[in-house]
Amino acid sequence: MEKEDISPEKDAAVPEKEAVSSEKTNKRENKGVSPLYRLVRWFVRLFFPKMQLSGEENLPKEPCVIVGNHSQLYGPVSAELYLPFPHRTWCIGEMMDRKTVPPYAFEDFWSRKPRALHWFYRILSHLIAPVSELIFTNARTIGVYHDSRLVKTFRESMDALGAGGSIVIFPECYDEHNHIVHEFQDHFVDLARMYHRRTGKELRFVPLYVAPRLETLYFGEPVSYRADRPAEEERRRVCGALMDRITQIAVSLPEHTVVPYPNISKKEYPTNLSSVPMRLNRPRVDYSGFSLRRLNEPRFAHVWLLGGWLVYFAMYLITENLIPFSACHVIHCEIDDLIPFHEFFVIFYVAWYLLVFTSLADSFFHNVEQFRRIQTFIMITQALAMIWYVLYPSRQELRPEYFERENLLTWIMGLIYAFDTPTGICPSLHVAYSVGILSAALKDKECSYTRKAGLAVFVVMICASVCFVKQHSFVDVVAAVPVCAVAEAAVYGKSYWLPRWRQYARSVRDGAQDRII
Repeated sequence: MEKEDISPEKDAAVPEKEAVSSEKTNKRENKGVSPLYRLVRWFVRLFFPKMQLSGEENLPKEPCVIVGNHSQLYGPVSAELYLPFPHRTWCIGEMMDRKTVPPYAFEDFWSRKPRALHWFYRILSHLIAPVSELIFTNARTIGVYHDSRLVKTFRESMDALGAGGSIVIFPECYDEHNHIVHEFQDHFVDLARMYHRRTGKELRFVPLYVAPRLETLYFGEPVSYRADRPAEEERRRVCGALMDRITQIAVSLPEHTVVPYPNISKKEYPTNLSSVPMRLNRPRVDYSGFSLRRLNEPRFAHVWLLGGWLVYFAMYLITENLIPFSACHVIHCEIDDLIPFHEFFVIFYVAWYLLVFTSLADSFFHNVEQFRRIQTFIMITQALAMIWYVLYPSRQELRPEYFERENLLTWIMGLIYAFDTPTGICPSLHVAYSVGILSAALKDKECSYTRKAGLAVFVVMICASVCFVKQHSFVDVVAAVPVCAVAEAAVYGKSYWLPRWRQYARSVRDGAQDRII
């Protein structure tokens, strides 16, 4: 958690009164762990990956300093939840006081986000302040500062080591070392010199590789400190050895995605076997030199897929104008009568347009393969829907004759009613497109579990909205399911699902064998 450059050189010179405990630390020590923090910790355990431990034989029996890759929040949270032995984790002191959380959090976490979104992240940094204070003043942490309170950091650390506990530190900074770790801020190494001066014993540093995608914490062989050598030389040597050993652990494992220290896009995360350095700027598909004459080149062939929208809009206009209203079959079921009209759901109904546009635009400029999958899924559902609209024209008679309330949402709904006729409704393309986008996201290994869960909830609300704003019958929602199934099979098919089914069957078989043994 520590991110500031620190040094204990002033330990002897700073008066004792400048090393007093902060009010927040006293609160924790005097009153114990907050029940609210216990609840938060229990809640986090429900959703946070269960991290296994590997290489525990490398942990010395005596106190040590465990030094790991930050892996964003995964490192500190895993240390708090899953390290079974006594330990204290270094945490940047600004995150322990709600008054200092907002400026620090914005600068360190979100200042590299697009400028247009800075206002949002400034608000967010204020919202997380009380939560940050609650967590970091109740967890097993030691505050790290860049002023005279630094003495307290080292004194608390020495007391923890003297009591038989270990210290856990995540000292990465923004200077890149390789695709596994960033450079370590090195003054934490001075703990070994102080420990040797106080006890005459050797303090060892244990490398820790945090691998969230493998749900495992890997401990490497310890690095010993040589007290007879110059401090600056030992800082460089120990940090270099720790970074090298963490890297060696990572590259020795099966291929997996590395969660880096900086808060960058998940699509930019490297793998442990990647030889390409991390890029802090989001990679973009290079469209320089594009022209219509080059559409047949493999580099630009995916652009042809955008033509599917021209075909769809042409078919939409044809079916809307050539199929008479009287020839359309009324779609209705008893569930429709149980679902009331509510203008609130127009928010999700309209947000669907934003979902489709942003998903296609984002993948078009940053992930061509993902774009191909989403657009192909959409084109297949469009084709099937249009065929069915021609073979079995449909309409609905569910719209309210008047709105019981007059507000902005009902005004928007009135515009939608005026623009979109209640024909060509079964199956619902609102549902089909949303399911296709969700399907692609669920298969994306770089997409976080949180984002997948949020998108799933959003898609469910979109599917519900088509019924609550009376744009579709419940039958239309159900009819979209087989259409999506056909598109899913066509886009992914055996090449995707069969290997995963075999992997699942193999894991079940191996698990059964383990139980028998």
